[in-house]
Amino acid sequence: TIILDTSDESSVIEAARQLEGVPIDLLINNAGIYVDDDLKSATKESFMRQFEVNAVGPFLVTRALLPNLELAAKSHGTATVAQVSSLLGSIGSNTREMAHFYSRAYAYSPSKAALNMVTRSLSVGLHDSNIIFVTLNPGYVDTDMNNHQGVLKPSESAESMANIVANLSMKDTGKFYNADEHFGGLDLPW
Repeated sequence: TIILDTSDESSVIEAARQLEGVPIDLLINNAGIYVDDDLKSATKESFMRQFEVNAVGPFLVTRALLPNLELAAKSHGTATVAQVSSLLGSIGSNTREMAHFYSRAYAYSPSKAALNMVTRSLSVGLHDSNIIFVTLNPGYVDTDMNNHQGVLKPSESAESMANIVANLSMKDTGKFYNADEHFGGLDLPW
């Protein structure tokens, strides 16, 4: 068992040390937090904490485990990094029709948009490594995070994301995929 706190860089480095020499075919960065904050209630602390967990943590984990991903890509042809993001990280989806969701996520939305940009930058900067980098929107999932108002069961979201990941190739690197057919198509706008 490897204990890892994605917001603690020393914990990330220690986990990578324990995994030294172990190929990683698939890395799913799923750690995330959401604080319901509107224009008046959003605080600097809320912004910083959500950026730390939702964008910086996945970057640190991916960077630390890059040697493991490279080992897998050399052995098996490709490796994959799937970042679990959110529709709320899509600037293109931030419309008047979606204002109800975006207006309660002043810090969360930009933290997920930052994760999307980190993922896209990794896909461009490391394109020749044969590591596929994608961002996934799990959908509006029925969880504690939304007071169980979601339209997807967790198992449905997981199955949809697993199907997306199972069918990826290098031509898909850098894309933002949607696991929830209720909100848009398979490809989401940045």
